[in-house]
This record gives sequence, C-alpha cells and structure tokens, in this order.
Amino acid sequence: MPEPSAVTGPTLRYTERGDVSLAVHSWGSGPAELVYVHGLQSHGGWLAETGPALARRGIRVSVPDRRGSGRSTGLRGHLADAAGLLDDYAAHLSGIAAAARGPVTVVGQSFGGSVLAALVATGRVPDGIRIVFCAPALGQQRARLDGPARSRARHRTGTEYSVIHLDDRQYTTLPRYLRTMANDGLMVRMLTDSFRAVMVEIEDLYLTAGPEPWAARPVHVALPEQDPVIDLGASLEVLAELAPQARIQRFETTSHYVEFTGVRQAYWDWLAGVVHA
Repeated sequence: MPEPSAVTGPTLRYTERGDVSLAVHSWGSGPAELVYVHGLQSHGGWLAETGPALARRGIRVSVPDRRGSGRSTGLRGHLADAAGLLDDYAAHLSGIAAAARGPVTVVGQSFGGSVLAALVATGRVPDGIRIVFCAPALGQQRARLDGPARSRARHRTGTEYSVIHLDDRQYTTLPRYLRTMANDGLMVRMLTDSFRAVMVEIEDLYLTAGPEPWAARPVHVALPEQDPVIDLGASLEVLAELAPQARIQRFETTSHYVEFTGVRQAYWDWLAGVVHA
C-alpha cells in the first residue's frame, strides 16, 4: 500500500446533467480512485471523515450527490425514473475510468448498493472497476413487499410525499454522529411515490439480469454483525445468487452506517486494502 499522502480538499464541483446540476464532493489526489454511491438519506457530506481518511491512504474519493439529494439540484427526495439516476452515475464512472492513473473502485452503501447492482446489471460499470458493497440494501423490496404491493408501487409515480420511517439511532448510537444527523438540513426525510417506484424498478433490473454481468468481477462486501435498517438475510441471498464469488467482511457493530461507528478505522483500513490490492 502506498505511503499516506497529504489530503487536499474537500472540493465541490458541479456537473450539468440535463435539467439538474449534480454536486460532486472529492478528497485526495490518487492515483487510486474510489467512487462512492451514497445511501437513501445520506449525501456526500456524510463522508467528511471517510474522504480524508481514504485520501491519507493514497486514494482519491469522489461522491456525487444523487439528483434531488444533498447539494445537487432537482426536486428533493424525488426520482422520475431509474434510467436518469443510473445514467448520472454511469457518466461519472466513465469519466473517472477514462482519466484514472491507477485502480478504480466503486462502493455502493445501503440504497447505493441497490443502485450499484443495477449499474452492473445494465452494463453501465466499465470493465476493470472493482465492486464493493457496504451494508447493501439488496433484495429489500421483495423482502418487504409481496407481488401485488410491488406492482402498486411501480404504478404510483407521482410527486406525493411519504415519510421515511427510519430512526437516526438505527444508523449510529454515537452521540456526536446523532447530533450531526439531527442538524443535517440536507438529509432526505421524505420520498415521492415516484422515488419508491424507482426503488422497485432498479431491484427488478438486477434480479432479472441474473449472475451473467457479475461473472468476471471481483466483489467485496462489508457488513455489520447486525443491521437494524436492512434485512441482511435478503441481501446475502441476492449476493449468493448474483455474485457467489463475493468476499464478505464482517465488522463488530450493530449499527447500519459503519462510518459512524467505533469500527470506522477498521473499515477504512479494510477498504483501502481492497482498493490497493
């Protein structure tokens, strides 16, 4: 592994994607590259410690805020369709891969794991990019909704909002991170019906595609010992079906957001080892 490098950033730039402007947070200067696909409620600002920690380990980190999330523009908590979401990340990944001077890794955390799985399934992740999941929300729609309920969700595509029924204490039990979340005005607390339809749609994409798109890809997975947000059993079933070659690393925490727990240093070390392998 390279010697730790000086941290530059964070920097914030904007990329125009049709009618939205996507904010991209970045730290470090490489040569290894890591693209982070954030979760349902989070955004690039939640990597305020992870970004510098990985940058000190010789990794350049970039985190696009999902459209309608974080500092990106677009209707808050809304996605019009799966294609626009996936194309946003595909464009960023392609640009990173084309300019990379070293290995490229993409991490999908929580709902970002479902997004990443759909990117792989639809051929939007360039060859040679390493795949990492962290507490991925894989197969969660099927675990929680029966067939008729998923069908109803697919067809409710308006902009009516509903609350995300998650408690901050499911992400972390550490007071300083709970304060961060409580004071985070950019944290997504509500979703539109259309967003929920997209959650079902992207899950359909990777489950329908099956294991073929994963056959030649190394896959690494970081999991908490227990997860109060996602159904770990459902995620592991999907991984066994799509990527049986996945190498799983467990971390001694019972909180969902590993970066906001006492095992974050161990997670950063493990992740850096995967990136530099």
